[in-house]
Parts: sequence; C-alpha cells; structure tokens
Amino acid sequence: MQKAIPYLLVFLICFSCKKEDVVVIVPASGTISIDLKIDQVINDSTIVLRWSKYAGANFQKYRLVRSATYLQNGQFSTYTEAVDSSTDINHLTFTETKMPYARDIYYRLDLVTGNSTGIPGVLLNASVYYQRPNSLVFGIPTDALIDKTTKYLYITELNKVSIIDYSSGRQLTSKEFPAGIGYCGLGNYSGSTELYVPVNDGWLQILDAATLQLKERIYIKGTSIGSVVAVSGKLYISSSDMSQGTYTNCVQVYDRNTKALIGRTGYWDQTRLLLLEGSAVEMIDLTIHIIPVDLGYYQFSATGVPVFKKQDTYHGDYAMDPAILRSFPDGSKFITSSSGTIFNKSLVFDRYVKQYGNFTDFAFSTDGSIIYCAVESQKKIDAIGYPALNNISSYPTGFYPYKIFKDGNTLIVVNKTNNNQQMTYILIEKINI
Repeated sequence: MQKAIPYLLVFLICFSCKKEDVVVIVPASGTISIDLKIDQVINDSTIVLRWSKYAGANFQKYRLVRSATYLQNGQFSTYTEAVDSSTDINHLTFTETKMPYARDIYYRLDLVTGNSTGIPGVLLNASVYYQRPNSLVFGIPTDALIDKTTKYLYITELNKVSIIDYSSGRQLTSKEFPAGIGYCGLGNYSGSTELYVPVNDGWLQILDAATLQLKERIYIKGTSIGSVVAVSGKLYISSSDMSQGTYTNCVQVYDRNTKALIGRTGYWDQTRLLLLEGSAVEMIDLTIHIIPVDLGYYQFSATGVPVFKKQDTYHGDYAMDPAILRSFPDGSKFITSSSGTIFNKSLVFDRYVKQYGNFTDFAFSTDGSIIYCAVESQKKIDAIGYPALNNISSYPTGFYPYKIFKDGNTLIVVNKTNNNQQMTYILIEKINI
C-alpha cells in the first residue's frame, strides 16, 4: 500500500491540471547535471548568464526564469517571469539587458525534456543569485538627511549610509562603517559639502558628501558618539567621553579647519543635538539612552564657545523622542515624538499636535503656519494648521512614510515598504502640495 501512494499522488496532480500545464518532476539519473553561473558583469544592470550543455536524452528546451522584488505600475511585489527560452540544445548563454530596479535578483534555469508519453517535464534545474549594486536600499533605517542643492537624500542605517538622488529615486552609492553610527550631519567646508559620521569607536569620520570617500577623521575619545551638528566651520558633537570625570562635559565643539577642541558643555552623554534654525547657534538635545528622555538647551558664541545652558523642568512629563525631532523654521520652537510634542526654545511645553498621533516625522511651511505630519499607520501626510491645529489637507502616500522633507512646493517622502523597524525596502515618493 505504501508503494502505491507516490503513483496515486502523480495521478491526482495530472488529473487536476490542464494538459498543457502539467509539469512532471523526474529525478535526475546518473551523473547528468546542468550548471548555471554569472559569466560576466558588464555593468550594474547588464550581466551575461551561461550554463552547461545538457548531455542526456529527450531534450526539449531551456527555460530561464527571473524572480525579483521591485516596484512596477505602482505595486511593490515579487515578480517571477520567464526571460529566455530556446529549443536549441547549443543555446547556452543569455545577456540580461532588461534587469528590473531590484536589489536581489534570482535566476533559475529549467531543463524541459520529454518522456515516453510525450508529456513535457522538468528534469533538472539550476539557480544563481545576483545582488544589483546601488539599487534599492534595504535595511533598518535610523534617520535621513537632505541636501536640496544636490537633490540628495542620505539614508542612515545601523552602520551604513546610502545616497539616493531623489530627483530620480535611484541610489548612487553607499558606505559601511566598522561600528554602529550615531546621528549624522551635513555641512560646508572650503567650498564643498561634507557628511559627518559619528562612529561608535570614538572617531568622527569626515566624508565627501558626493562620493562618501573619507577625507579626514577626528578622535573624539570615548566609545560612542550620539550625534554631530555642523555650523559655520564648527562641529558640535555629543559623545560618551567622560575624561573630565562627569556627564556634564560630553558635548564638545571642534574647529573643522584645525580640528582643535574649542569647548565643552552638556548634561548627559550621547545625546541627539538639534540646531534651532535661524538662531545664533542655539541648540537643544534629547537623551538617547536615558529614560525618561531628558531635554537640554545650549547657546554658543559665533566662535563655538559654550555661553549658556539649561535643562527642562519636566523630566519626562511630556512625550519626547530623539528619533523624531525637527526645528520650526524660525528656531523659536521645536517638535518631537509621535504625538507631535511642541516646546519653545525656553523649554516650555506648548501643545501636542495630536497625542498618540502615530507620527513618524514633520516638515513645515516656510512661515511655520502649517505642519506636515507623516502618519505611518495610515499611509498619509496630514497638513495641520499651527497654532489652531486645524486639519487643512491630507495627502495619501503609496507606502508607509518614515521621513519627510519640503523642497519648494514638493514633499519628499522617504517611504518604508513595511511599517515596523524590521528589515525594509526604502522607496522615495514626491508629492506636490
């Protein structure tokens, strides 16, 4: 009875399918096999595949199938399709010239043969994997920066930075680091744009912002760096360096040109620094590793010397999140947390945009009278009037908005293809407002 079961299964499969759809899997016999390989990489999207010639009997055709996950006609999904087929047994190569804009691409070669009944079947198959460089960003994003002059987005992950040209949505290059990284900063120095990457080995890496090539390094000491902000040739860095024997000197200021230490201040180590826009070098910071989140304010001279500091008096009364933090355009206020918690620069609570609003990021109209709020769970961006908090408009997004930026009359949306902090693809969307 047990021997009859496999034959019964084959009969049921054949009976339930149309004749032209029947695929009989016949185990390979002897040493007959086929091998599929990438024979040549011409460029990032053009490759030559080659396979070995079938040496057995009853050959019918080779069939090459491609499977990849990408965006097509507004739908982000995994697509599988046959890209090549030949009844010529000597047809042993295929040049891929229509590669989709995908990161992980799988090719499978099926060897279709006949048998005594004339029913075609797949006797053998082989597969190969190709990871297309500089395609879709795939990982766990931690932040995003924008350069509106070059139209570049900088997507940071746990130990990686990727550049995306948001005018085209295509990745340009990426760079991995020897340890985890903190919140990065962009700045101009000597006529060029630089990206400052704080690495959790105590080093601040200074990169060319167009190529991500290393230019210089500054050793900040300590084992990790929370964030860096660049202003007028000065680098403001929050690290874990407690060589002064206290937490209250972990915010350090360096001269970009000489790389000399100018001064120190702070309340806690490894904080997220935020420049208050339009201010005379005023910043706030939020603690990254301390719960409840603590808030500090700092004022510096034009030469980077610490002038004044103060702490908030609430110490956890209101929702704050260092991962969600933006300055109002005039620098008089800032907003944080998924509730849209607004404080003025005197560290006085103003209001919530919407408590428990599930916001992931914010952007502003030029005068700060409209707050654009990314709502991850509902795939939309709400335009909310300030200070009245009236709903002005809503813009649907194709995916889950993670970070948003305003460039003229366009919202640049950094989307995630899933709405949690697990591995995700990053897709860029532009919305006219």
